Amino acid sequence: MSVDMPKDQLETPALLIDLDALEKNIKTMGDYYRAKKGAALRPHQKGHRLPTIAKKQMDAGAIGVASTSLGLAEFYVKSGIDEILVTAEICGASKIAKLCALSKHADITVSVDDLENIRQLSETALANGRRIKIAAELYMGLGSAGVELSRAKDFVLEIQKYRGVEFKGLWWHAGQLGGVQEFEKRRDMEFKILDDIVIVKDDIEDAGINVEMLSGGFSCTWNITPEYQSLRNVGVQAGSYVFSDWVSHSIEGLEVFDYALTVLTRCISRPKTNEAILDAGMNSCSFEHGEDYVRVVGPEFKDLDGIERVVPREELTLAVFKSEKPEVKVGDLFELIPPHSDTTAKLHDKYYGIRDGKVEVIWPNYGRGLF
Repeated sequence: MSVDMPKDQLETPALLIDLDALEKNIKTMGDYYRAKKGAALRPHQKGHRLPTIAKKQMDAGAIGVASTSLGLAEFYVKSGIDEILVTAEICGASKIAKLCALSKHADITVSVDDLENIRQLSETALANGRRIKIAAELYMGLGSAGVELSRAKDFVLEIQKYRGVEFKGLWWHAGQLGGVQEFEKRRDMEFKILDDIVIVKDDIEDAGINVEMLSGGFSCTWNITPEYQSLRNVGVQAGSYVFSDWVSHSIEGLEVFDYALTVLTRCISRPKTNEAILDAGMNSCSFEHGEDYVRVVGPEFKDLDGIERVVPREELTLAVFKSEKPEVKVGDLFELIPPHSDTTAKLHDKYYGIRDGKVEVIWPNYGRGLF
């Protein structure tokens, strides 16, 4: 497979990036934040995991990046990106040692919610002549790590006892908002969360501790969190907007981001006049959560209608049409729009960047196996 090859000559299944859509999505987000005084974008990298895209995001105005994976953070630092918030607690002697070593080469802040973990971070840092920057994660409900808001001030006061760490601020992820499709309802819920965070922040600062960093929000609140006036410079961790997917595209306020990630697949069998077998299954396009984060859904077809249901297997997918579909032939190519771009992207070794129907660039997906 080579640059300038027509898209329809790629072996299938193949992971495609529509470069025009990618660039539009990054510009849309960047333009919005540039126009918002006091707003900040800290895009999460758990989806695309590509330093080259992260650099485009930073060129468009992002203040740094966020990553749940320490291994991915190491890869990014080696790629020249050195301002990273690690949005997961790092536990275990080996990983803590890696974090300490990485902090020598980049501006790394790591999530914490446990004093014993902080003690271990501090001891390792002191033994290596370092101080590790930390941010207290705030608990946002079932499925979230973090410290209960009611005890956040006392937790931060305890942090001050450990000389090997430096408290930078607070971060949170209210993932439950991703299941709220209505924009106004989501905004009201986000503003209520931010009301509570203002109280926590003020309590900590009243105790004489500076809260330098705040980071929260995600793609579902990309144009909500910055509109809240009582907090400034919150680093919003929007990430999936880069590629979009059909589930997020159906959420009010996210329809402005175009589908940039698709899976190219080929029809390999027509066992019945209303059925087609495709060569892309769950191992190449994820079957993921729906808008309620519970119901499992599959991909949708780009430029192909009349689908009644999609039945996945590991390597193949059955498409059942509502009626006979004689125009679909064995050998025909189609593009699948994943329900969740973040998990689909991790299934492939490379991305094919497409423009005007041809391969413009091939990006190895080196970040896909890093934890």
